[in-house]
Amino acid sequence: MNSRGRVLIAEDQALIAALIEATLDEEGYLVTTVHSGADAIAALGGSAPPFDVLVTDIRMEPGPDGWTVATAAREARPEIAVVYMTGDSMAAWRARGVAGSVLLAKPFVPEQVLAAIAGLLEGRADP
Repeated sequence: MNSRGRVLIAEDQALIAALIEATLDEEGYLVTTVHSGADAIAALGGSAPPFDVLVTDIRMEPGPDGWTVATAAREARPEIAVVYMTGDSMAAWRARGVAGSVLLAKPFVPEQVLAAIAGLLEGRADP
């Protein structure tokens, strides 16, 4: 089975992380899941081949939040697609989100994650 891409999920709530992981795995993505910002940053630094997509919760305990994780991801790999997840308003994302990212407001259905990733990857492939 060919992979549709490598995805790093950074989500401190195990149930949400497992649901997203199962959905992406079923669709052919190679998925790595971590449960803290520090683990996400470590995974981003050690990934070979690199991740194509970062799906990150904005508020994670303990350690770095999703804003910090996304910034580190873009420093390591400027073309990485970023999907933020939050229960907060969109105002903070508009102010702090990395360019070319998507925000999913919790609660969401797994298909929304798939659509967000596909949209970012397709858009990134355009000239």
